[in-house]
Amino acid sequence: MAKVAGIAAALAVLVAVAGCGGGSDNDAGAPPVPAGQTTTGPDLAGVSLPSFVMPEIKGKVSRPNPHLTPGSVVNTSTEAVCATTSHSRSNRVGIPWTSAQKVYAEYGDQKSRAQHKIKLNFLVPLDLGGGTDVSNIWPAALRGTGFYQKVETDAVLHNLVCRRSLSLAQAQHAEEVDWYAAWLRYVVATGSA
Repeated sequence: MAKVAGIAAALAVLVAVAGCGGGSDNDAGAPPVPAGQTTTGPDLAGVSLPSFVMPEIKGKVSRPNPHLTPGSVVNTSTEAVCATTSHSRSNRVGIPWTSAQKVYAEYGDQKSRAQHKIKLNFLVPLDLGGGTDVSNIWPAALRGTGFYQKVETDAVLHNLVCRRSLSLAQAQHAEEVDWYAAWLRYVVATGSA
């Protein structure tokens, strides 16, 4: 027992002596700096950061189930896609009744449908070469972030593709993978909203 007390006393003396270094008060709590490294941050003079206001997100973000709606592409020709007269073409094409019933049954949300809280939408819009099959149709929420933001994203991506600022394959992939991320990147961050 005396041996343990002696070791503890010796450690206490070593800690006290080590803490009494000859450093200044300015070094207190600062980590040591390896030789050759600076302690200042990067020079950001002249760097232009994007300025945008993140819109207020109310409610949930409506996204399709990727197992039920992976998306489908039937047209990979930029020329053909850009020959469409306007983005509104996707909104004019009706979804066949049998396809709509199948989508509603797969998603199983009859209450939202009955209360007009959702509207069927194409994951890859028709004017970006998307197909009309069930694998490209999902029930988008009309409240929160959903249907209207998706339509906005579709229009912006169509314009980018036709101005040759974005490839058709990139736009289609962005829609299939995560339309919401595409909305944030191509609509919100660019101020296109």
